[in-house]
Amino acid sequence: MAIPKIEAGKTPEPIRTQARSATILPNFVGLTFQVYNGKVYHDVTITEDMVGHKLGEFSPTRKPFIWGR
Repeated sequence: MAIPKIEAGKTPEPIRTQARSATILPNFVGLTFQVYNGKVYHDVTITEDMVGHKLGEFSPTRKPFIWGR
């Protein structure tokens, strides 16, 4: 996965990816990813607590069931 360099004073654009199995590395902290869940892209902003987890853990694939919807 190609991670762009962050220029000083600019906010980086979200990185679109379908790689749900990609492990979050320490240099991803502060970046925003748009993770595909099979239908839409969900915005995921990476924090220090997420390091070591997978990107797919933070993009839900199922809607909650609500009776009467």
